[in-house]
Amino acid sequence: MIEIGLPKLDEYLNGIPDGKTVLFHIEPGMEESNIAMHVLYNNIKKGIKGIYVVSETSLKNVERKFAEYGCNIKEYDIIFIDGYSSLIGAPSDAEYIVEEPHDIRCYEDVLLEVFDKVEKGIVVFDSLSNLMDMCGERDALEGIERINNEISKAGHNGVYNFIAWPYKESILYRVRRIFNAIIEVKSLDAIGRQVMEIKKHDWGNGEGKKIEFKIFKPDGIRIYIPKITVIGPAKSGKTAFIKALSREFTSVDRLGTTVGIEHGIVDYKGYRAEIFGIPSYERFQPLIDKFGSSSMGVFLVIDATAPHTFQQAKEMLSKFQNLPCVIVANKSDLPNALSKEEIKNRMSIDAPVVEVDSVSKRGVYEAFEILANKIMECLNAG
Repeated sequence: MIEIGLPKLDEYLNGIPDGKTVLFHIEPGMEESNIAMHVLYNNIKKGIKGIYVVSETSLKNVERKFAEYGCNIKEYDIIFIDGYSSLIGAPSDAEYIVEEPHDIRCYEDVLLEVFDKVEKGIVVFDSLSNLMDMCGERDALEGIERINNEISKAGHNGVYNFIAWPYKESILYRVRRIFNAIIEVKSLDAIGRQVMEIKKHDWGNGEGKKIEFKIFKPDGIRIYIPKITVIGPAKSGKTAFIKALSREFTSVDRLGTTVGIEHGIVDYKGYRAEIFGIPSYERFQPLIDKFGSSSMGVFLVIDATAPHTFQQAKEMLSKFQNLPCVIVANKSDLPNALSKEEIKNRMSIDAPVVEVDSVSKRGVYEAFEILANKIMECLNAG
């Protein structure tokens, strides 16, 4: 079994069993090869044999692109099948070369030779759409169907990139028919946010599930949450919580008191989130109103030793109605801290309470994981 390398997506798919093929059905205008590279890199790091079919660029460019995402391909066990060099009449150092790249059967012949030598691996095609353009749409798809049958028999996995140009519906129907799973990839905005949605999934019930993601260099693909807001009464420990959670942190303070918006970047278990802390001063109330309409989730940070501030915390949270929320019970390590059951009873808010000690980081990632899961549930409920 292999995995895509995006935690929630892999959960929805329940992994990819041996012998199954996956097609990334990508909106035109997006760079397709990054997704295949991420999937391949995620699996070769675990010791799975990689077979990469190159049809749209040179092997040197492939090496360079992998390096952009922190992968030195020479350190891993990857077989490259070069279908590009012959196309442009260039020499190739690859062990396996497709001599006639306009004939899909030449790809089949080389792959069968590789399959005879490799017991189990992940086969990644950099561009199905490019193969269709070179070999003819129907011939290419008939050949890919034969290749997928061989992948299934050998117990390999197949992963394909496919730019969904405006092909005839009959061609798109054939494309959809010959893969076990299809994941549609679309762009959401100009800053690089994208969405993956499972459109076909013949070994489970993940159809319709989706995640938002973004591609970062050199880190690769991450589930992306662009805005989580952190609010709470003064002295509740918002700054300490954001610092404990973030790999990068920016603050504006004067004499130890926060006087501006704080920003942190969280990297955890395949997620990347940007979190924004809003000071509790009255003059920042307009910002709370604005952030309440654009956030994907909210952390309400309270001081577990200061129940007299709970009412103010509830009033602040009222600006974030209908958003996924986690109550961060900070300073829970102190002797006079209320338990999460007491806090829940006193605040009467329908949200999980997580006991946190921001100094030792106890509970901070538990709080993040709970909120991230709630945000994903909200995304898939719409």
